[in-house]
Amino acid sequence: MGSRATDVRDSEVPCLYCSSSHSTTSAHRYSLSCIYHSFSLQIPSPDSCSHHPENMASVSKINQLPDELLASIFATGLRGLSSDKHKVLLALICSICRHWRNVAIGASELWTTIHISLERHLPAAQAFLERSKGRLIHITIETLYPSDPDSSTAARRTADITAPHISRAQTLTMILPHADIYAIFSDAYRSISPPDLASLSIHITDGLWSITRLRPLFTNTNSLCHFDTQGRFINIVSSKDSLTKVELSDYSPTHADLQKLFAESPRLETLILRRFHTGATVVGTDEEDTTPFTITAPASLKSLAVSFVYHSHSNDPASCDCVLGSLSIPNLEYLEVVGTAVLDINLKAHFGERAQLRTLRIQRYAVSSADEEFFLSLKELRRLELVDIRPQSQIQYITRTSKEDRPSSSFSLFPHLSSVFFSMTGEYAQSPYQLLELAERRVEAGCPRFTLEFKKGCSEPPFFDTVVSCIQDGRICLIESDCPSGLIKPDIEEMDADGFGDQDEEGMDADDFWDQDEEEMIEWEHDWEVDYDGWDEEEEDEDDEFYDEDPLATYM
Repeated sequence: MGSRATDVRDSEVPCLYCSSSHSTTSAHRYSLSCIYHSFSLQIPSPDSCSHHPENMASVSKINQLPDELLASIFATGLRGLSSDKHKVLLALICSICRHWRNVAIGASELWTTIHISLERHLPAAQAFLERSKGRLIHITIETLYPSDPDSSTAARRTADITAPHISRAQTLTMILPHADIYAIFSDAYRSISPPDLASLSIHITDGLWSITRLRPLFTNTNSLCHFDTQGRFINIVSSKDSLTKVELSDYSPTHADLQKLFAESPRLETLILRRFHTGATVVGTDEEDTTPFTITAPASLKSLAVSFVYHSHSNDPASCDCVLGSLSIPNLEYLEVVGTAVLDINLKAHFGERAQLRTLRIQRYAVSSADEEFFLSLKELRRLELVDIRPQSQIQYITRTSKEDRPSSSFSLFPHLSSVFFSMTGEYAQSPYQLLELAERRVEAGCPRFTLEFKKGCSEPPFFDTVVSCIQDGRICLIESDCPSGLIKPDIEEMDADGFGDQDEEGMDADDFWDQDEEEMIEWEHDWEVDYDGWDEEEEDEDDEFYDEDPLATYM
């Protein structure tokens, strides 16, 4: 599980830090640290609690807090976690003691994040939906059983359980195996109009889905701001007027397709095209679409990110044979381009001259002489990110530091640039020194401070120290840093196959927690009560909800 820290100084708001780790022993080890003003609570792993009664005394002390405040502490720790990690931490909270469990069950804000990836999660999901008590909810549905003959039955059960509550959805993420499963959810939801649905993500893993025309999922989505889907699936939302961010994967649009998207999304601010097929044959392309024309983006569009997977080389290397070459985006401020090891892209041919661009991020790319004219057009560039640049890149066409281009009077490249991030797939060679020379020329031109960032851990300390020793101007700052995040996330294929990247750093699958023997988990809480009876003054009730309801639903 990841970690989250909240630090509010001089405030009555409690602070909470939560983390968990996975050990190689038979029991999973979790830790939860709660800090409330002048005292703190450290809860050890379940298998060691009975040996440390002083920790149970700490539990007793924190139980003196008002229930509302304790619930607020829990909510702070859960805030921002992914849906699968949310359920693990909530399970831990409910297992500490009866008082914590009762407080958690009564706090509807703790049960608004629902993650369903297996049929056995449905009882727990139903409990979450009921305990959320009318609040806005965040639902993730992953049906990871495409070869299961009963997958349709499981999908119908999932749709039946979620349909009465789906109108409360604020975010909905669906990863479905094929179009038939999508149709089941569409049949269940299509008469519903979620008034507060702000984010919708739908992906179908079967590559043949695109030949099927799919019905809209809801009657209308008038409040939708973010839509993430695959290619021609864009039409399953009935209204795009409120969209500000659109992510499209495996997209091969015609000029008319893209112009229609812009016309229907007048408020669009960010467009992300993942695995964009340039030069590919577009299914359903009409002859009248073959003649390129200018595609005008809405004035609101400020950010464009494109990752390429295919490129057909035309006879003219300076030409672009896809719709990107026809784009007119007058107010574009952020551009992100992700290439591949076998793909050569002419930046100017695809994106034109971008005098107004403020931030440029290029990743897995080989800079060449063909890109020099594009870089010369970037008169307003403030930030340049060169991420995992291919070794054959000719950085001098960015920095203009070749021997033939030495007179300082000719230096007009990037007149406003003040920050560069750089990492390379392979040895750095001369590139850092060329970037350092660029920095020197920028401060000579009047830049008050220029920051050079190199990816942490990608070079030996002596190399970094050598570059630092070359700095002669205090206005140049050289640092090592983590790679900044871009708009293009790693492909699903590059993530963990079991849960689309849901495993934490140490390899713990969230579902491992639920795979433990349920009787052992309940016995675990019994042991705590027997070994330390001073932490909870409540009498054990044979009809207590914890023991009568489905254990999975209680913990999840």
